Amino acid sequence: MLWGKTHSFHRFVDTQLRDLRERYGLSLWMLIRKTGDDWRLLRSNGSGYALTIGEHFRWPDTRGRTGSPAHTDAGILLDAEAHSPPYPVNRPMKVGACLRLPLYGDGDRLLAVLCALDPEPQPHLAEHLLPSLKRQAFLLETALSWNLSLLNQQRVSDFLEDDGRDPDTGILDVTGWSRILEKERQRCRDYGLGATILRLHGTGLERCDRRQRLADSLAALVREQDMVAYLGHGQFAILLAETSIMQSLRMRARILDALAAKDLPVVCEPESLLLNSSVLQPEVLLHSAVH
Repeated sequence: MLWGKTHSFHRFVDTQLRDLRERYGLSLWMLIRKTGDDWRLLRSNGSGYALTIGEHFRWPDTRGRTGSPAHTDAGILLDAEAHSPPYPVNRPMKVGACLRLPLYGDGDRLLAVLCALDPEPQPHLAEHLLPSLKRQAFLLETALSWNLSLLNQQRVSDFLEDDGRDPDTGILDVTGWSRILEKERQRCRDYGLGATILRLHGTGLERCDRRQRLADSLAALVREQDMVAYLGHGQFAILLAETSIMQSLRMRARILDALAAKDLPVVCEPESLLLNSSVLQPEVLLHSAVH
């Protein structure tokens, strides 16, 4: 397969899930992605449960490789209800058997869980099948880890290849920003990620030299994978990749302190990146920039 290509990664996962279902049975096989406290259905194969890609799950008390063995160690659960299987948010499911195998990344960070469900008990499943199932899970773990490791490189390449630039500051303009947002939304959908946008605006930015100072300062403050744009009328935006709202608040505080020290005070507000591709963000800034 061509590593780093989203469509190839999905095809690989879909093939693995189909093979697992044909070999071991159970109605539904899923790859459920974990980011922070969020669980999201990444890919699935099977029937018996009306689930959709991207659906959010709850998984009780998951703590990582050294956490609760009832939820994170590999195992076959014939009495699934006693072990709290994963279930969609606000929607109960009948589960008679549950199989789950954790997938880890660098530093034993829990990335995802390979999970299979069936509404009826599956007495043919036994613990002696775990070694072969773990080998299959390792293939998925390797593919997911490798593709995730390439995302920052893809973000930088997207930025360098995009010609939507503000002529005064050299950073992204509204057109380039919109394209970068759409690509990040697609990555979020493909890999179960999230992102945050910081909206910035202030006074005195009608002066070109002051806008340039602010643009240079912001570009120096963010990470390589984050994107800065000038949206017009003294308004800037920053895309923080793979960042939650809580994490963005720490970045916001650091940015505000650094800009205040340079006599570049701004108002800065965070918002989550919406995955609906028809939505332009930040909506308030773009609305103001047009009018």
